[in-house]
Amino acid sequence: MPVITLKAGEEQQRPMGARWLSIVEASTRFKIEGEFGSLVGEVGRVIDTQGFNQVTFKNESANPIELEYEASNLKVYAAGKGVVSISNAVEVSRIREAIKINANATVENGKMAILPSNNFESISTNKTVISVGQTIEVFPVRNSVGRSALIQVISEGDEFTPVRVGASSENIDNAIYLSGNENNPASYEFETQTAVFVKNMGKNKVTLAGGEKWRE
Repeated sequence: MPVITLKAGEEQQRPMGARWLSIVEASTRFKIEGEFGSLVGEVGRVIDTQGFNQVTFKNESANPIELEYEASNLKVYAAGKGVVSISNAVEVSRIREAIKINANATVENGKMAILPSNNFESISTNKTVISVGQTIEVFPVRNSVGRSALIQVISEGDEFTPVRVGASSENIDNAIYLSGNENNPASYEFETQTAVFVKNMGKNKVTLAGGEKWRE
């Protein structure tokens, strides 16, 4: 697994030859950028890079950051998700009261549990139908913890209707590709804090479903 050191203000491009990018270790948070937009890089994050050939690791802090990552065609979940017990009484005494860790988990009485999303919003009705060749912003930027977006293609009729899903209207012709209909829906769910754009690449109108979820 590659280990790299980012100097203060440095950015490094890395090719992605596999679908899943896993952050194994990192001394602190950093940025992961690409055609999909900009994401926060931290330990335990698994990012779907299907359709993207490279990513850029970026250090915007004033100190060096050391990180270790892994690219794989298998989605690997980090061990320890869920509830973890801490038996060392000396360490437990330091966390007697409930605290939040990166707003992704809570620790109380020596146990840690992942916090689920507590907000959900469906695609606006006026954004569920896309005309031929049209690109629309389905979801705006949302800088919230645990935010993910779900796009489904459920167009009427027997023909499959193709779309592209990306983080901006620029270069969307090379973004994530989906094709489906109401009998064979195509869906894509991904973690992102960027806006989400969808373009109709077919010869008929496209009908979408889906939504976004996040935690406050």
